Amino acid sequence: MPKGLFRFLALLACHLACLGKTAEGQIVISRHFPGREGTTVLCWSIPEERAGYQSQIVVFQTDTEGAAKLLWQSPLDNSYAPQIRFMEKITAQGLPLALVERQTGAASSQLDVIGKVAGRIVRLLQIDGFKFDVEHLEGSKLPFIIAHTDASVLDVPDIYRWNGGRFVQDSAAHPDYYRQRLAEDKSALPDDSSGVVLVNLARIAVLSGDRAEAKTILKDALSRERSKGDEANEETLRLIDKALRALEPSQHPQDENPHQKM
Repeated sequence: MPKGLFRFLALLACHLACLGKTAEGQIVISRHFPGREGTTVLCWSIPEERAGYQSQIVVFQTDTEGAAKLLWQSPLDNSYAPQIRFMEKITAQGLPLALVERQTGAASSQLDVIGKVAGRIVRLLQIDGFKFDVEHLEGSKLPFIIAHTDASVLDVPDIYRWNGGRFVQDSAAHPDYYRQRLAEDKSALPDDSSGVVLVNLARIAVLSGDRAEAKTILKDALSRERSKGDEANEETLRLIDKALRALEPSQHPQDENPHQKM
């Protein structure tokens, strides 16, 4: 092993040893950027008594003699079980984007998108969810990131599009995707679904372009909650009422946001 790279990895090992008393549960994974054998993204996680887990992402470069140079590192995070993949069809200044996913809980994860801007490695995006897909939608040339955001209630995914320099929220531009989800979710949901589940279903209906269907879903949710009498949840009633008011015609249509969380 080249001496420069050996010293770099030795320093990393010492750092991990200082953070944790035991090697049990420690994970270190690394992958070369496609087409850039000398540029590597590495992520480690280690059990920590107070925080549960600590983790960090490191990007470094090795030259022909094996000397390692640190290009970027993230702050310490309370996360674990890292995974690394690349979006090879999207490059920033010639470098494919790296996606590092780490769990932050039993049903929650965090995704970091790392790329190159103005000659420097940076974090381009950090989003929370429980699952992250990379997909082509509606015949697009470039893939989108789809963040599934709720593992406990009905999931309303967020869609992110690469605009040439960064990822931007693009959910409202894909009614066909949400129209399909609406049909699938309506078919799969139990007949007695209520509360937040139906509020999220209404959000999907709005993103599909069917505001009338969203209003019907919310009125049904309101009726079901009120039918519980004294056992009706006041917070749920307020949530449904807020969602209904968000569907009322705006005096300033340009201010309406179809992805607004109701």
